[in-house]
Amino acid sequence: MSEQVTNTSSPSFRQPEKKSTSSWLKRKLKHDRLFLLFVVLPTIISLIYFGLIASNQYMSQSTFVVRSAKNQNSVDNGLGVLFQGLGVSRSQDDAYAVQSYIGSRSALNAISQSVPVRSYYEKNGDLWSRFNGFRLPFWNSEEAFYQYYSKQMNIALDPVSGISTLSVWSFKPEQSQQINQALLDKAEQLVNQINDRAQKDTIAYAMDNLRTAQDMVIDSSTKLKQYRVSNRVLDLKEQSGVQMSLLANLQSELISVQTQLDQVKALTPENPQISGLKTREKSLKREIARQMELMTGDDKSIAGQAAEYQQLILQNTLAEKQLAAAITALESAKAEAGRQQLYLEVLSTPHLSDYAQRPTRLYHILATFFIGFLIYGILKLMIASIREHRN
Repeated sequence: MSEQVTNTSSPSFRQPEKKSTSSWLKRKLKHDRLFLLFVVLPTIISLIYFGLIASNQYMSQSTFVVRSAKNQNSVDNGLGVLFQGLGVSRSQDDAYAVQSYIGSRSALNAISQSVPVRSYYEKNGDLWSRFNGFRLPFWNSEEAFYQYYSKQMNIALDPVSGISTLSVWSFKPEQSQQINQALLDKAEQLVNQINDRAQKDTIAYAMDNLRTAQDMVIDSSTKLKQYRVSNRVLDLKEQSGVQMSLLANLQSELISVQTQLDQVKALTPENPQISGLKTREKSLKREIARQMELMTGDDKSIAGQAAEYQQLILQNTLAEKQLAAAITALESAKAEAGRQQLYLEVLSTPHLSDYAQRPTRLYHILATFFIGFLIYGILKLMIASIREHRN
């Protein structure tokens, strides 16, 4: 009895579900214009375009790292350990500069001189995927092409490892590879230009310092020469030493004459040598006074000339030391210029793809369906709400 109940009841439950589902779809397709407009029609268009029309796009990818030839105290993991023994460190700031250049208009203009980039994107692909497929005059500018090209290439920098990844999409795999390789070549040229400019600036700065030091030596030497000529001084230090020695001899001789004069006066007051000794004493005193005047007299004396002379000597000595330092700095700059400062190391060259990465056909078809269904549901709720308020 129970088996008969279950057997007879199961068909009665299944058939209405099938009828209700099919009837619901038929009602939607026949009477619900919103469903047709926002769900069915976009899904059919997406299915036709991505299933039959959309052109394949192939990606060529390469990776590189920018390194600086400087000793690195702390080395990160990964490739940092590999370059530690070579004295090469990661230069992340320069990597950002290279990344900015690769994605710039300058790089596009540079590679366009050897690679017909615009032609690749104008003549290949379907009308929707290619650049300006409908030949609109207002969309045929260089700026419009750059905006289109920017979406066909991407460069990303991993801040941890310092590895940059360059990806290029086009409608043919060999064209993607060619564009990617051209961008790498221009990036390497940029690194070489940075090196050359840094080397030239370093040498030019050292040369300017050397010329300044040479001018200072020439100027101080000229002033010292003029001072010696005008004051008749060859070497004030040596001259003052001679002067002091002469003054000491005169004073010693004066003491000797005075001692002899005192002895003669004491023994023989009427001795005729006394007048001669007195004359000699006066002569020595006058000479000593004159020599003292030369030593410590007016500004033309040795003491008066010493301050200015020592200042000129000091300026000349400092200028010569600065010249020697400038020569050493110039030699160091020349030695540094012979060594490359930055390196662009290509870790993986642009590959030739045999599989189309774009478009993701199933994803776009399903996305179109679900987005249309979402819009349809929102509109239905809004219409129901408006009707409810009217009632």
